[in-house]
Amino acid sequence: MGLYFLKTYMQQYGGLQTYIGKIVQAWRAELLNKVFRWKLLVVPGLFLIYSAITQHLGNYIETRKGVRLEDKLLSFFPSYDFSTIIFILLYTSLFALILTHLHKPKTIMRLIEMHFMVAIVRQVCILLIALEPPTGIIVLRDVFLENTVYPHNSPLTKDLFFSGHVASIWIYFLCAQHRYLKAWMFAATFVMSFMVLSMRIHYTYDVYGALFFTTLLYFAPSRVRPYYTKVKEQLLFTK
Repeated sequence: MGLYFLKTYMQQYGGLQTYIGKIVQAWRAELLNKVFRWKLLVVPGLFLIYSAITQHLGNYIETRKGVRLEDKLLSFFPSYDFSTIIFILLYTSLFALILTHLHKPKTIMRLIEMHFMVAIVRQVCILLIALEPPTGIIVLRDVFLENTVYPHNSPLTKDLFFSGHVASIWIYFLCAQHRYLKAWMFAATFVMSFMVLSMRIHYTYDVYGALFFTTLLYFAPSRVRPYYTKVKEQLLFTK
């Protein structure tokens, strides 16, 4: 899928060589920005720290007693192990987004920032809301997550509110700037929601929460920034 979208955009920009040229030119220009350079160095480092911490938090989350919620909507979903399909859908979608937006450094940085902010908010929610997994859960196996943010010694089943997989696909939808890719991410969000609910690794509330918090975090800066600028101008005016 990623290669298909890349081929489409290479044709749009006049071939692979032209597209690579646009990538190099865009990153050279953006790296002149001190704030962008600072983010490029700091945010990935924060991710590494977060991953190390969450491995220990995951062990604590698995041992604590939580509440099992009543979710009648889950009965409408079949019970099936979609682990492989979930893995393919998640990472090919990410691959497609990155490949087709490499010439837009700000979009790539926004993608990284959104992943980090959503991860932090999600971890806080998990710590505040202790839940037991739905009845009939089929443990999701993800080779990448099991060797990064998940505990290595046991599967993680109580990281429930809210769904990280649904949030990730929704991030890709919000960040995508090409019409067809955005439509793909929108449809993929529904497919991902269906699969995680069919595996009973989340409640329907976790899917709603993923969409709500991810959308809130994405649009919050555009709402806060004008207010901050206005306050800053007023303070300067009064001096």
